[in-house]
Amino acid sequence: MNDFLRMILNRLGDAIPLAIMAVVLCAIGIGVSYLLFKKKYKDTRKFPFAKIFLWLALAGYIAIVLVATVLRGAGLRGSNFHLFRAWREAWNIMSFKNWANVLLNIAMFVPLGILLPWIHKLFRKWYVMLGSGFACSLAIEIFQAITGRGLFDVDDLFANTLGAIFGYGLYMAFRSVFVKAERKAIRISAYAAIPLVITLAISSIFVAYAVKDYGNLQNAAIYKVSTRGTEWETNVALSEEKQTVSIYKAMTFNKKTCDEFGKAFLDGRTTRELDICYYDQETYYLDHSEHSLFVSHLDRSYEYEYHPNKGKLEPAEADQATIETLLGEYGIVIPENAVFTYEGDGWHQFDVPMESKEADTVGGTLRCRYSSEGFIYVIHNNLVSFTYSAEEQIISEAEAFEQMKRGNFWGGVYEMLSPKNVTVLSCELEYQVDTKGYYQPVYMFKVMYDGVEDEMRIMIPALD
Repeated sequence: MNDFLRMILNRLGDAIPLAIMAVVLCAIGIGVSYLLFKKKYKDTRKFPFAKIFLWLALAGYIAIVLVATVLRGAGLRGSNFHLFRAWREAWNIMSFKNWANVLLNIAMFVPLGILLPWIHKLFRKWYVMLGSGFACSLAIEIFQAITGRGLFDVDDLFANTLGAIFGYGLYMAFRSVFVKAERKAIRISAYAAIPLVITLAISSIFVAYAVKDYGNLQNAAIYKVSTRGTEWETNVALSEEKQTVSIYKAMTFNKKTCDEFGKAFLDGRTTRELDICYYDQETYYLDHSEHSLFVSHLDRSYEYEYHPNKGKLEPAEADQATIETLLGEYGIVIPENAVFTYEGDGWHQFDVPMESKEADTVGGTLRCRYSSEGFIYVIHNNLVSFTYSAEEQIISEAEAFEQMKRGNFWGGVYEMLSPKNVTVLSCELEYQVDTKGYYQPVYMFKVMYDGVEDEMRIMIPALD
């Protein structure tokens, strides 16, 4: 089972005792109310069991929402005022986890949109229900921000309100079927259109992704970064010429073949039972002792680390032949055209250009760390097998620089530092794997913020 889905189920499981407690307390209250009602009205009036059960359902629902939002672990602070940031991030990564976050925030408020208009006619007015859904979500977000039990997120506000109006449309369409009214068919259609339009709008996102030639880049911009007040300079000449470059398709793993590789890779290196964690397009293999392996399904790249329980490994330098021989023990064959460099602190690197148009060729980068004890204990293998796919025109270096100046990039470090001056030190055309396993060209700008020598990198997608 996907680990994110398991986490959601565990959280819902934690909510069940509180929901049961809330229902039990309400049931006790109902029992007392029933006795008092019978004593006062004898048999002249019927006790409103149906409405009482609706209140019970509302109490249980509120308990589950509270556990899922304001009663979870403390220590989470922050805010997001970029509307649709979560949607754009989910689009870039295109993973179950990210879309589940968005869709669960919608689904969580659907019962509210059904129960409130069912309980009281006031909420059968669309603007009252819309305002009520927004107000309930706003109260949760404010409480989370004040208590540190979550982030104040405008995306949550939007998704929750959308869920409430979705549920409202479902209830009112169903209710209109059984209520006598003029232009009944029009009323039913109008109410049913609300959840239908929302469903079609969300579905269109996945349809648009399915028909795209290539996937999405996970490090692409998720909102426009404010670059107001920043002075931009460049120490290199940036070409205004558009190029035509190759696109490559990486060899991928599925869950079964990934497990076959992961278990074979660690076979003989650890005797402990592996803990395997499946996380969207990635799998983690841990022996809870000395070995860890992280594998990407998208291009079969992986990261392996050996961290002994006793002693500390000392990094050292070795020659190319020694490193290639040791990598061979891991089943890694270095292509003849690889460029070998030593980076320092035990890190050795092989670079293989992705230029071939032949099938099943290898390209990319492999970095590994060598110990003075004579073995490799860290491997970051991004040497991937790929096939040529197509030729595509890309934007020029100068156009990419203009996009960067306009803030069309992932701005985590930039926003944290808020530099007054950004100087471009170099611009290189590189390849990054997208969510469909294609290697797309990107411009990688090495930049310097406010004259500080620590180099930062800003990525701009290159496809036109």
